[in-house]
This record gives sequence, C-alpha cells and structure tokens, in this order.
Amino acid sequence: MATPPHIPGLGAFLDKDSSTPRPAAPRPVTVASWLLVLAAAAQIVASVMGIIHAVSPERAQVLQAQLAADPASTLSLEAMRNMGVITVVLAALATVSAYVLFAFFLHKGRMWARTATSVLVVLTLSQLVGIVFPGGFTTITQLVLGSLAIALCYMPASKTFFADMKTYRG
Repeated sequence: MATPPHIPGLGAFLDKDSSTPRPAAPRPVTVASWLLVLAAAAQIVASVMGIIHAVSPERAQVLQAQLAADPASTLSLEAMRNMGVITVVLAALATVSAYVLFAFFLHKGRMWARTATSVLVVLTLSQLVGIVFPGGFTTITQLVLGSLAIALCYMPASKTFFADMKTYRG
C-alpha cells in the first residue's frame, strides 16, 4: 500500500509514526476552553430571555406606539416582532458558534483562537450599553468568563503550550 504524500502542517495527522508527541494542553488552557463553553451557555440563556422579551405584550405595546407614530409605515406589528425574534436567533447562533469554535481551537493550541477570543470579549462589552437586569446578568457572566479565559491563556504554561504547538505543527 502506498504511503500518503507529506503535506506540511498535516504531518501529525498523516504520519502515525511521528517521533514527536503532541504537547498536552496544560490545565489553564483546558479550563479556559471550558469557561468559553460556559460563556456560550450564558449566551443561550440570554437569547432565550431576548426571545421572550421580543414576543412579550410590553414589547408589542412599544412597537405599536412606534407604528402609530409613523402612519406611512408599511410594516405590521407581526413583521416587527418577527424581525426582533430573527435578529435574536441569528445573533445567538453566531455568538454561541464563535464561543464553541474558539474553545475548541484554544484547546488545540491555536494562537489565533486566543486573539479571536480577546476580540469576542471586547465585542461583548458593547452589550453593556443599555443593559437591563435581570437579563444583564448573562452579559456580566459572559464578560467575567471570557476575561478569565483570556487571562488563563496568557499564563506562562499556556504561552509555552501555544508556542510548542506552533513548533509541533511546523
């Protein structure tokens, strides 16, 4: 049977006889990955609360007042409510996917995931504008979990792991 061609960067996956073992993720990186998964769970809770708010009678009254203020509007109350729900669902899918994806690649030792996680936490700061409680607790939770994850990724053992993984991948 022919051996597969050597592809740079994929050698560890194709070469079963690799003489260099894959560096194990240190505990801080593993904990950081799980903190990001918890932040994704907090986003799911926030999204459920957002959907409940979007279809609430109180929100319907606000939307109805906006429609009454603009008699030339061709939108209906249902259309506006649906746009709110769709926006919440799409934002939730994007954010949860980002948290889980970054957690996965952090654990695999990808430096870009560490940087992307930092950007995601900074973007989460924008949710503090107009924060209301009790829904605001999920935003605070995401910020705390994300910040802790970033801090753990810059600890000496973590930095060594990311450098070792970069070398390992060649």
